[in-house]
Amino acid sequence: MLGSTSGDANAADGNPATQSTLNTLAILGITYAKQYLNFDATIAAGTPVSVKIAYPSNLVGLGSAVTIQPFIYNSSHVETAVGVAYTASALLSVASGSGDMEVMLTPKDAAGNPVAYDGVWIKLTGLLSAGLSMGVYDAWILQNAPANTNCYQAIDVLAGVRAGQLALLNATGWVDNPWLAIDNDPTLATYAQLNTGVKVLSDVFETVVFNTNAKPGDSVYIVLQDAGAALLDLNLLTGFQIQPMLGNTPVGSPITNSSTLLNLRLLGGPGQKYILSAAIPAAFDRIDIQLGGLVGALSALRIYDVRIVAPAPALSLQLNGIPNPGPICINDVGKIKFTVTNADACAVYNWYKSDGTLLLGNSLTFTPAITTAGNYTYYVEAIRSGCSGNVKNRVPVSVTVAPRPGSPSLTIQ
Repeated sequence: MLGSTSGDANAADGNPATQSTLNTLAILGITYAKQYLNFDATIAAGTPVSVKIAYPSNLVGLGSAVTIQPFIYNSSHVETAVGVAYTASALLSVASGSGDMEVMLTPKDAAGNPVAYDGVWIKLTGLLSAGLSMGVYDAWILQNAPANTNCYQAIDVLAGVRAGQLALLNATGWVDNPWLAIDNDPTLATYAQLNTGVKVLSDVFETVVFNTNAKPGDSVYIVLQDAGAALLDLNLLTGFQIQPMLGNTPVGSPITNSSTLLNLRLLGGPGQKYILSAAIPAAFDRIDIQLGGLVGALSALRIYDVRIVAPAPALSLQLNGIPNPGPICINDVGKIKFTVTNADACAVYNWYKSDGTLLLGNSLTFTPAITTAGNYTYYVEAIRSGCSGNVKNRVPVSVTVAPRPGSPSLTIQ
């Protein structure tokens, strides 16, 4: 017997924050609900497809109740199964988690050969007398980005609960307003909140997905706050961890509060907000933030901002090729040179005045045009190849220029 779907267009609107809903009936027997998601052209064999679903905790243990089937249109334009169907239990660790999940599969036939496809359908099957519901956000394939992409943008979030040391049905954690962690609010007034609930041995998570891969050595930058606005230090962040990921594959070990990679500092302004940063030694395109799992861990944590930050340019000031940090006489301003000492081979370096005016582009060195004595500040920024900016690493560089010495005054005795 058929169930129902609602909000169907939400699964094809290109917005990963909106979802359709599949519903099965609560009757004695088996019912199912099915939704078809098709692309505007046939997808070549061997191309992975991703599907984002909202997986409820009452489906845990019933992984076979959710299947994803690639299809192709036949000559009558009817959706016809192609290749094998995939169950949620084969694609997700559904025995230990619920919430927003992203699954990726490469459609293949029973012999393991990749097949072309026009789309996928998602089928939710209700067993016995259970009425079940599940959300479907979107399906997509990855393609090469155009030149000058606005890199390192957070484009999606996944949030939910993992069982940890509990059976998932006994877990009580949840995430409030997960999208507010990536809303780019310059005032840092909005936030997502991770709550472990009364069952602290379960884990809550929020995973932030970016549109481009970060390079090894790039840092994750998180603005966070204890929900009670208490002072924080790394020792208090028990039960908190960051897991860099590339796709659905973890990159290295989880970064915990005892890791030497972490740096925590108080952010200026009202409230006890902190900046937590960590340089990641490998490429990654998403960050999984997890809270809970330990007695004595924080019960609620606010996340105001999550972003990727490239290493800031390091600079040296030279006079005639010799390092000189001190004041420079106006006579010698034509001999000074700023040099980037940690150059990124995939970046160009632009130099700016303090008002943002571009002075020199694509250069590792810069000699300012100075005609009078005074204190001068310039800025240098790294722009990665193929990116249109948004690296957030423009740094200042200053020089003090002393006036020309006057004529000496002599006294003859």
